[in-house]
Amino acid sequence: MTFKLATAIGMGALLVAATVTPANAATNTITIGTSPTLTGRQLITVSITVVCDPLPDTPFASGAWVSFRQTSGKQINTASGFTESFSGGPAAPMLTCDGVTQNTAVVQALSDQGSGPFHGGPALVSAFFFYQTAISCGPGCFQTTGNEGESTPWLSTSFRG
Repeated sequence: MTFKLATAIGMGALLVAATVTPANAATNTITIGTSPTLTGRQLITVSITVVCDPLPDTPFASGAWVSFRQTSGKQINTASGFTESFSGGPAAPMLTCDGVTQNTAVVQALSDQGSGPFHGGPALVSAFFFYQTAISCGPGCFQTTGNEGESTPWLSTSFRG
């Protein structure tokens, strides 16, 4: 009888453990605005929105990159840009990673060295964000304790301007 009771309790615990969703399920997302603006055929401005999960310890670093590609004749033009400034939460300019806050930023991308000018019309865009937390290990010393991020695939867009 004791064996049957222990088996039933063990199977019940296993069933619960197998069906519970972990508390740290990833909700990290990055969304790119639908209307990038092209200025002077070499500066591209676009908005992004990031939602990220909480990590333990103190926010240490965060940022986001965007990349663009556009065909012009037989040439492929490229541009990229980076930001560390976000709005949306009390930790701004750092990302506020609580699983719900929509951190927004405007990113400016410049034509990469050797790239030709861009033009109005179809293009591709991709974006990536990262978020790190850390603990202090003394004056001027920090040890990273958590990392997360997310990226988009290459997406179709169109320049205006």
